[in-house]
Amino acid sequence: MVMVLRKRVWRIIKENKGRYIGIVILILLGSFYFTAATGVANNLEKMVVGFAEEYRQEDLTFSTDKSIEDIAALEDESGALIEAYRQYDIKLPDGELRLLSLSAKINIPAVLSGRGLENPGDILLDPYFSQTHGLNIGGEIELNGKTFNIVGTMAVPNYVFILKNLYDVLPTSGFGIGIVSSADIEAFPEVVTVYSAYFEDRENINGQTSKLHGLLSEKGYSLSEWMVAGNNKRVSMPWANISSMKSMSFPVATVFFLLSCIIVAVMIMRIVKSDGVVIGTLYAQGYRRRELTRHFMAIPVLLSGVGGFAGTLLALPGVRPVVNSMLIYYILPDKGITFSPLNLVLAVLIPVAFISLSSFLFIRKILKKTAVELMKGDEQKAKVNFIEATLRLDRLKFNTKFRIREQVRSIPRLLFLVLGVSAASMILLFGFTFNYSMDEVNRGALERYVYPLEYNFKEVQNLQDRSIPKGAEPYNASRAYPEGRESVEFYLVGMETDSVGLKMKDLGGDQLPRDQVNITYPLASRLKLKEGDTISFVNKLDGKSYSLIIDGIVEAYGEQFVFMPLEEFNRITGHPPGSYRTVLSSHEIDFDESQLSGVMDARDPEAFEDLNMSTTLIVASVTALAVLIAVIIIFLVTSLMIDESRNTISLLKVLGYRGNELARLILNSSTPAVFIGYWLGLPLMLAFGNILYGYVAETINMVIPMIVNPLYVLISFIIIFAVYEITKWLCGRKLAKISMSEALKAGTE
Repeated sequence: MVMVLRKRVWRIIKENKGRYIGIVILILLGSFYFTAATGVANNLEKMVVGFAEEYRQEDLTFSTDKSIEDIAALEDESGALIEAYRQYDIKLPDGELRLLSLSAKINIPAVLSGRGLENPGDILLDPYFSQTHGLNIGGEIELNGKTFNIVGTMAVPNYVFILKNLYDVLPTSGFGIGIVSSADIEAFPEVVTVYSAYFEDRENINGQTSKLHGLLSEKGYSLSEWMVAGNNKRVSMPWANISSMKSMSFPVATVFFLLSCIIVAVMIMRIVKSDGVVIGTLYAQGYRRRELTRHFMAIPVLLSGVGGFAGTLLALPGVRPVVNSMLIYYILPDKGITFSPLNLVLAVLIPVAFISLSSFLFIRKILKKTAVELMKGDEQKAKVNFIEATLRLDRLKFNTKFRIREQVRSIPRLLFLVLGVSAASMILLFGFTFNYSMDEVNRGALERYVYPLEYNFKEVQNLQDRSIPKGAEPYNASRAYPEGRESVEFYLVGMETDSVGLKMKDLGGDQLPRDQVNITYPLASRLKLKEGDTISFVNKLDGKSYSLIIDGIVEAYGEQFVFMPLEEFNRITGHPPGSYRTVLSSHEIDFDESQLSGVMDARDPEAFEDLNMSTTLIVASVTALAVLIAVIIIFLVTSLMIDESRNTISLLKVLGYRGNELARLILNSSTPAVFIGYWLGLPLMLAFGNILYGYVAETINMVIPMIVNPLYVLISFIIIFAVYEITKWLCGRKLAKISMSEALKAGTE
């Protein structure tokens, strides 16, 4: 008896192979995405965290106006490991190489290939610099007349993302780093000393940082390029990728699994209902409810298991190429690719659990009935539900009444179609909106610069010692965070009261005065502040608390700034009058490059396009994913609707309806549901996006606004309905294969 039921499972699947393949693909996509996203994020995290811990990545980097005399005593007072290293920049015909002395306590280099430094004249290069300049291990490189032997490649914990200057946004073309011995680097003139600090107590890093800053200030050291690791793009950039992947992996996969739950539950309910008479007969023959439950549960368990397992297997080889592509930008030791057994198990078991549970509830509901009730065949009869009973269809034409009844007679099927199209639309709209929002953030940030050149100095300057030429303006800035919310970091910026270098308009588009305290809208929104409120914050540099009354709110997309008059800024932060750290200029200024920590040029927005490459890839993949989901869902629902109406379609053919008329009558009945599903996807996308972006903002302190472009809404609408029309055409071929004899057979039965 059990063998007979097993054969019947395979027969059911073979009868509708296309439909079940579609369900398996939906489940496969969910498991694939979950496994791939968590795999990439976990392996990157393993590399980043493992590298930072094993090779002691710095918590802080800084420079001083004179050498620290007794580092050991300062370490005892501050509770930190402190190490001085030397660096020297060398111009090359096709780039620039920064030599670093070999560290022993902090930022210990990891040899990626070749060997470490053993002899005078040995050098280790970063792999990207070696590759782009055609340099190989065993070769030589000439630097300022001295020949070095290339003995290997390396990664350094404080240069995971290689930027020339601390305040750079983009990598400098042709720039790289090399490690040489202390004796070799001392042979170069004007070598610069930089300090790294690592706190052995891993709690309250901010407090320990402020303590160290206070100790150095008390000892009379003038500090420059003071940068904590969390704000240092050289070490913090990989965390943005890791956090975004982790935040997206489970929600997106869950959407696929829930969609699969609904469609499989609808399919199982239809199968069980259509088999009502057969089930009643099997009851009468001695089959037990447990045996029949196992029989009908075999299909959802099989589909979810195959889909989950296949998706997991397909994702495994896909993780390595993605990680390798990221290692082009992030210089990290490759520890190999590993997968969390828990995540692999979850990728298979979550869809099995979700889908099996939903199917079980439907199956048990029908199998609770007695054999007599089932053998009456009531389950196969179309029943008028409360929605159909509520609608007044008598005055409508036959075709209209038929289309409406075709949809409302099966609420689960209608619900799946609406939610499925909503999910596809939500994903598609999210991809376009994310791309447009990022473009607007970047464009808005660049367009804020009336003076497009930003020069950042290593040390604080003063207008009395270094005047600013005409067409340029001084600024000063400091990192801060609201009291009690260390994750919400922002820049406190001092600017002259007659400044014109930055655009500053309120939410109504009117110019804001520069002689008051102005806060950007994204920061005000996060802190729930309005004009007249007080913002209390802590200066990250010295740990002191301050309070300011907000006078105006600056229209902005992603920037998090508080602007105030320069002299007031210098007064409250303890800087001498006329102090500044940054110069905005309308033209190039010939500053001493050795005194600069970075130059940002906003004159060419195209230079920043590389920052959006990952965004473009995300949008392309999300668009393809949304189209695939829409095709599968609409195909499944339409084919299910055709199967459930086979006898009706056959009878209509007997009555003289032609192919085109039947297609319009049957297939077009889903148009309102698709339309409603698409527009439901828009608010769902906004809700999902706001929740996700709120999480990202708290995790990596990056504010991304939700900016919906009507053009992209229209494009998404066209894509969804183009998919709908193509799917209808494919299902029309199945409609044509239904013969008129099926109605006669049904009447005979």
